[in-house]
Amino acid sequence: MSLATQTDTSWSDLARRAHGEAGALDDLLHRVRPFVYALILDRIRRPEVAEDLTQEALTDVVRGLPGLHDPSALTAWLRRIALNRCRQYWRQVERDFGELEDDVAGAATNDAYTLTAQRETWRQLCRALEALPEPSRLALLMHVLGDCTYREIAAALGESEVGVRVRVHRARQRLRELVRPSFYDPEER
Repeated sequence: MSLATQTDTSWSDLARRAHGEAGALDDLLHRVRPFVYALILDRIRRPEVAEDLTQEALTDVVRGLPGLHDPSALTAWLRRIALNRCRQYWRQVERDFGELEDDVAGAATNDAYTLTAQRETWRQLCRALEALPEPSRLALLMHVLGDCTYREIAAALGESEVGVRVRVHRARQRLRELVRPSFYDPEER
């Protein structure tokens, strides 16, 4: 049995037990949290927002767990909850952006320049992260921003702990290669 299948099975077992066994729900939430956080962080790219959305998603899990009739579908169900939270967030951002545009338009030139430079730096980093393969990006974000251990990441992604260490190391190397030229190459500006 592969590690991914073992992880899905253990989560499914916990989901079944969470309907009546004391402590099983807390254990389930503790185990799936890094997975949900990584999915949300991968799409939102802001750790503080991802943390809040993860809490909201886990609240959705608690509310919806009694309606989950097939605990073997837990991973897909968690993914759907996380992605729905991301969609709701981006819809709210779009609504708020219209209001923000008016505020930024009245800002002083220096403030507008600083804001533009910060946004461009953030965009360059996001583009570099997007260039990483998804499993590497998730592992890196879970480790660096999610403060997850290699063991937690391995369990969430269904990989070996050694494999996750290698993946994170290579992702860091690749990110350095992708970011340095855009920050230091005068022709890029």
